[in-house]
Amino acid sequence: MKLKNNINYNTRKAHRYLGVFIGIQFLFWTLGGLYFSWNNMDDVHGETLLKQEKKYFPFVDFSIIQKGIDSLEMEVTIDSVHSLNLVEAFGKPLVQFRYFKNNELKIQLIEAETGKLREAFTGQECLELAELQLKEPIPILKAKFLEKHTTNAHHEYREKPLPAYAFTLDHPTKTTIYVSTELGQITSVRNNNWRRFDFLWMLHTMDYTTRDHITNWVLRIFSILGISTIFSGFYLFYITSPSIKKFRKRNKN
Repeated sequence: MKLKNNINYNTRKAHRYLGVFIGIQFLFWTLGGLYFSWNNMDDVHGETLLKQEKKYFPFVDFSIIQKGIDSLEMEVTIDSVHSLNLVEAFGKPLVQFRYFKNNELKIQLIEAETGKLREAFTGQECLELAELQLKEPIPILKAKFLEKHTTNAHHEYREKPLPAYAFTLDHPTKTTIYVSTELGQITSVRNNNWRRFDFLWMLHTMDYTTRDHITNWVLRIFSILGISTIFSGFYLFYITSPSIKKFRKRNKN
């Protein structure tokens, strides 16, 4: 792009090239925005195939839960407690007890009614749990076991608890239900709608690794170039508008 000692000419040149360069990303931003705003987020999250039942427990005896924690302390060294979360599995309350051991986050299931420590869910239990949550019976096309450290930043089950079982349904949406063995609950539901959403979100944030890092330098640079394109367009409107030219002539006179 050759420049001259003329601000009007240089602005036109810069606006043209910026328009072509930034225009592609503007198109991605617009397409993504349209898809996000016109989509059913319940479907994106996979909630349309699952029962949306809220579980309430009439009474929880925390002294029994403490007995479970005490029995766990007899087996392992607990540096500190992270959290306790009460969930339901097969009609019974379970406590997801998260704690730190040697600066590593661990999870232990405790039966809330008895205080017994529960082993991680088996593959069959995870399958039954997934099937019980479906609104209508849908055949399972395939099952896959995901061990720890087997998913990367591009995986659709990224940054989620592992190990887990992935159950792909025989459904037009290609839905996959992920069940964590240590948590004893469904942790993610992924379908084609979510995958399209995730791809467009990647283009929207311009984070091509984790999808969620919106403070990356690529996005920052393109945002600055986008602002430059807009202001160069405003300037071109200013110097080429007949109304503004007439107004400026009047002021001179």
